[in-house]
Amino acid sequence: MKEHTNPVLRTSPLESHPLSKSGRTDPRGEPVAHKIAARVKPDERLVSLVSPATIEAEQYRTLGLMLEQRRHSGHLQVVAVSSPTMGDGKTVTSINLAAALAQSPQSRVLLVDADFRKPSVQAQLGMRDNNALGFRDAILNPDLALKDIVQRLPGTTLSVLTVGRSQVMPHEVIKSTRFAEVLDEARRDYEWIILDTAPLVLAPDCLMMGRSVDGFVIIVCAHKTSRKEIGEALDILGPSKLLGLVFNHDDSLLDSYGYRTYLSAAQAQQEELHQRS
Repeated sequence: MKEHTNPVLRTSPLESHPLSKSGRTDPRGEPVAHKIAARVKPDERLVSLVSPATIEAEQYRTLGLMLEQRRHSGHLQVVAVSSPTMGDGKTVTSINLAAALAQSPQSRVLLVDADFRKPSVQAQLGMRDNNALGFRDAILNPDLALKDIVQRLPGTTLSVLTVGRSQVMPHEVIKSTRFAEVLDEARRDYEWIILDTAPLVLAPDCLMMGRSVDGFVIIVCAHKTSRKEIGEALDILGPSKLLGLVFNHDDSLLDSYGYRTYLSAAQAQQEELHQRS
């Protein structure tokens, strides 16, 4: 069996596409993004894009539905996806979640590569232009509007903001007032903004950007991420903006119907981890 992400969210209680310079619209009358992202074949693990009819892709639609339900109980628009350490599957989850949310023809979803230390969204999507302006460039240059740098993924309604080509230090980017301003601009143009971020335990980036996002989804890799690493990540983040945990690579959660979803309070999960550590 191919290695796919099978997300299971443990949850806690908790506008139009940007215009191009020409102002052109698509066949539905929606404005089109400024650039079209040329790409090669994307990573096969991006099931929401390459095989949306599979059981694995259904997991991401379930995750998206859970976030939609959370939205009804409070403001939720900018969602950051992180993990305790590297290799837990946060980028694959970010892309699959954004693509699942963007499956409606009327959807307005922006995927942002906010991992300034080891960006990989562009490579996994197979986007060819490595010199494209992106998130860091918009933060450093106030004259760059979001509509000038967002790219539409061909054949989808998903818009992508790559990390950009500037090499400025991550903490300088995140602490800038422009960081929040760019996200505020995205809030006006999109229903959902999904950020792929750096790992929680390895860098302070998520803690610094916490004030600009509405919540975090933490990716935990079954049989890899240790209880100690999960505990450290939850300590860093705290319960106020924790939306839930996604358990990745856990095939035991698939049943004869296709999938199972387990829900429990994330704060209770955090307390349980502390008791057992």
